[in-house]
Amino acid sequence: MDSVLLIKVISALSYPLGLFFVLVLLRWIARGFGLRSMGGFFGLLAAIIVVISSNPLFAERLASSLEDQYPQQELSAIIKHDAILVLGGGLRLPLPPARHTQIGSASDRYWYAVRLFKAGKADKIILTGGNVFDQPGFQGESFYAAELLQEWGVPKDAIVIETQSRTTEENQRLTADYLRTRNIQSVLLVTSALHMPRAYRVFRKLPAAITPATADVLIRSQFRPAVFDWIPSVSAMHLSTVALHEYYGMWFEQVKALISSGS
Repeated sequence: MDSVLLIKVISALSYPLGLFFVLVLLRWIARGFGLRSMGGFFGLLAAIIVVISSNPLFAERLASSLEDQYPQQELSAIIKHDAILVLGGGLRLPLPPARHTQIGSASDRYWYAVRLFKAGKADKIILTGGNVFDQPGFQGESFYAAELLQEWGVPKDAIVIETQSRTTEENQRLTADYLRTRNIQSVLLVTSALHMPRAYRVFRKLPAAITPATADVLIRSQFRPAVFDWIPSVSAMHLSTVALHEYYGMWFEQVKALISSGS
């Protein structure tokens, strides 16, 4: 089995909804073998996971623990770098029946890269990111991102694309050679606030000085009645899931590093 596919499957079963499914299945199996108390335990654990992960207050604090690590900077406070490196994410390919590339929830990173470029913070934009799963007849995501940037006024010769990577680690590996051969010494790393802690850990291994340039921020100071902090919601479960995805990625990297050091 493809390693990326395997990781995606394991991850999906480790997220709140996936864990709920696994625990309900274990409950059904346990009850089938007459282990009613064990089945009750699995059922209770499944319910607790759903209640906690769908709680808005829990979800927002979990996400904030990531987003607060690299807060956004004022554009005027960012000095000029050799290049802007934008990690893939947030675009929807023009797959049928869609007729054009669509902008998703995390696509602010592309507009922010354009703002940085037009503000003179770098003369080159590197777009990295392909498609997690092959889409016959279609290019990688960064190809379509480059089209958008050109529509927004960035010259074609100022854009470099890498369309083969499927993970953050591959983003880093497949851009490293370009940075070396072009003698790029400083890079503004652009991705979402939620993804930045994991991305920075990976990209600081590059042969260049990496500066986080955080794009979209999910958790912002906005008023809402306190009662909504405690009402479960699908959006809260989604937020918990994407935050856990980032933590899982960092833990996986730590495990790989420990294995490599021991081998």
